[in-house]
Amino acid sequence: MSWFSDLAKTYDSVANIAGMPNEQGKVLWPMCHIAAKTNVAVTIDQNGRFRHAVAEEMRIIVPCTKESAVRGSEPHALHDQLKYLTVSEMYLDLLKNWKDSHPKVDAVYKYVVGGSLIKDLQNSEISTKDDKIFVRFRVEIPGDSEPNLWEDKGVIKAWQDYCETQNSEMRDLCYATGNVENVLTKHYKGINVAAANAKLVSSSDKDNYTYRGRFKKATEANAISADASCKTHAMLNYIIETQAYRSGTQAIAAWNIDSGKPEHSPFESSFGLVHGKSQNDLTNAEIVLDSDYSKNWRSLLMGTGNVKSLKNRLSRVAVMAVDAATTGRMGITFYQNLPENDYIERIVNWHETCAWHFRRNGQNYVSAPSANRIINVVYGEPKSGNDEGYKKIQKLARERLLYHIICGEPLNRSWIKAATERVSRQHSYESETAWLDAISVTCALVRKYYHRKGEEFSLNLEKDRQDRSYLFGRLLAIGDRLESHARYLQAGGEDKRPTNAVRYMSAFAAKPLRTWKLIFDQLNPYIQRLDGAEWYQRQIDEVMSLFNEGDFDDRQLDGRYLMGYSLQRLEFFNKKDEDKNKEENNESDQEN
Repeated sequence: MSWFSDLAKTYDSVANIAGMPNEQGKVLWPMCHIAAKTNVAVTIDQNGRFRHAVAEEMRIIVPCTKESAVRGSEPHALHDQLKYLTVSEMYLDLLKNWKDSHPKVDAVYKYVVGGSLIKDLQNSEISTKDDKIFVRFRVEIPGDSEPNLWEDKGVIKAWQDYCETQNSEMRDLCYATGNVENVLTKHYKGINVAAANAKLVSSSDKDNYTYRGRFKKATEANAISADASCKTHAMLNYIIETQAYRSGTQAIAAWNIDSGKPEHSPFESSFGLVHGKSQNDLTNAEIVLDSDYSKNWRSLLMGTGNVKSLKNRLSRVAVMAVDAATTGRMGITFYQNLPENDYIERIVNWHETCAWHFRRNGQNYVSAPSANRIINVVYGEPKSGNDEGYKKIQKLARERLLYHIICGEPLNRSWIKAATERVSRQHSYESETAWLDAISVTCALVRKYYHRKGEEFSLNLEKDRQDRSYLFGRLLAIGDRLESHARYLQAGGEDKRPTNAVRYMSAFAAKPLRTWKLIFDQLNPYIQRLDGAEWYQRQIDEVMSLFNEGDFDDRQLDGRYLMGYSLQRLEFFNKKDEDKNKEENNESDQEN
């Protein structure tokens, strides 16, 4: 159970922040505490006299016993639901046992024993019809700056000290720590708020429990100490709440085991990972371009750009994915523990080899796409925000991406095929921008796929590459540009209609020779409008000359044709920008 001991180790390294809300108000559970959503705050004085109550929901940490942590019929030790505060002898006995350890706890005991809680709530216009209303207590004492008992370190410590005095009758070898300790047969829930009742570790409190006929006692199949269980579940809850990628009941996180700090997300795009912002927030100073991409990306991510410096990083990184298959059961769907330098190298490798050109707000930049963009391109956009079937597909795809990124497994060819076929149908996208973005994502995947096969593709147009799919893609881009240029001149502005090259793209991928002849025939009127389009004709001739004998045929194209199309198209954009700059410089010189 390496993941169990890893989480417990992380807890020990950050135990000093337990019970202290972070900037987002999230709290690492202190030992012997869990989190609970409360509905009402009741304020009393140091003598247990009622002052006021307010109905306000708040998630707080609650002192718990090992029984109440899994919530059968056992009460918590301080804050709890009305049904325990008003009629439970077990609650009063438990509170009585530790009330002398702190004056504020004693004040709560005096108030609850007085039996006025229901009346006080009703007088405060708070409904008491639901006995599951969860009450939290505040104690105001002159000169004391912390009336909230769930934030009072003294109260937290008092309960922990009390728990240490309670000896367990069940001691056994803890599978997580390797020590003989007080063990639990019931374990925590509430690890992930989105799957509150789901547990990671099965529970049983029966001595004659049989696990698949092989064990006579629960501890033979699963013996975990109370401390290890508390630390592990508390740490995982905090990681999920503060740094995990979450989608429904699925949560995925990467963290430094020795420090608890989040590691680079395996799912973020290159731009988002380096700059911590959306691609919609591009500025000139932040763009990483073309041939500088690999060098700059490695330097930015590592901080120094020196691979050897990573060898000094001796700490380890854990990558975990959890999901709840049912309302009561949570499973670990992915787990890896690896040295930090290995983790960063794998992230860097993914972003170096799965990168392509993107365009936002009229500017080009290079990035590896985010996980969500990859999934949307491979499987298409969801039909609605509540498409449960699509959400399941997304979850499985994210887990599969972890194997590609962290474990280095090759991309599935079916993903490449699906993405290529989808982006070859421009009409299925809401806008040209969305379609071009999808082409870029697909090109990144194709480039990664062939890198694994030992075939390297540059991020710049390779004018001497003789791959037939790549060359056919270049021809398609030239035909596309020729027609759009002629339309622009004819209309005196941009023509939003798709060109024939784009409209026939799907057919072109399936039957490139036959479709190219059709596209070229339809280019004739546009060639005439451009007075023979000599420059474009020369570009076509140069590409045609690169085909090897027998390659200019009707065999189906693979995803490499999209790379040829995309890079040739980018070449035209760069030329356009260069021509524009020359014109502006000439005008400036004339004015001077």
